[in-house]
Amino acid sequence: MTSENESKKPKIEGLNNRRAKIARLLEDYTNQMGLNIRPSSDVEKFLNLSQAEVRQMTAEECGEASYIIAKAITYIQLQVNRMQADINWCESYIQFVISKTIQTVGGQYMPHEMKRVLAIKQDDSASEAHRVIVQAKLKLDSLAFVASQLRTMVSAFEGLQQTKRIQK
Repeated sequence: MTSENESKKPKIEGLNNRRAKIARLLEDYTNQMGLNIRPSSDVEKFLNLSQAEVRQMTAEECGEASYIIAKAITYIQLQVNRMQADINWCESYIQFVISKTIQTVGGQYMPHEMKRVLAIKQDDSASEAHRVIVQAKLKLDSLAFVASQLRTMVSAFEGLQQTKRIQK
């Protein structure tokens, strides 16, 4: 069993090395575009303000909150894009890897999706790529609508900023 596990490692390590290389390429690309954005620790502070604290904010502080939250939206969207790119690459990788065996698994009347699952199970690196896809999709599901909700917060702070400017 140990030798079987050891023979699986190189394929999975190769897959992980390719994914890491692509992730670096994508990060380099976004950095070249000037999108080297890091999350701000102040986001949480602005998202968790009480109503009384929001009332006491100045117009400048509202503008700052709007900017910091908008920056967080961009950061989240970049992370979503990177996860989606990883999913797409893994899907293509699986198709490439199983293309040799998919016709040989199951019977002629077995649905294509079932054949695909069986072919993935027969290849360790395809199984690992499938695991990556499942985990990335779970993360994407957890981020669904977060950016749009944060945009609502940005709009609220911008509206509050305008109101406070008028009240001066």
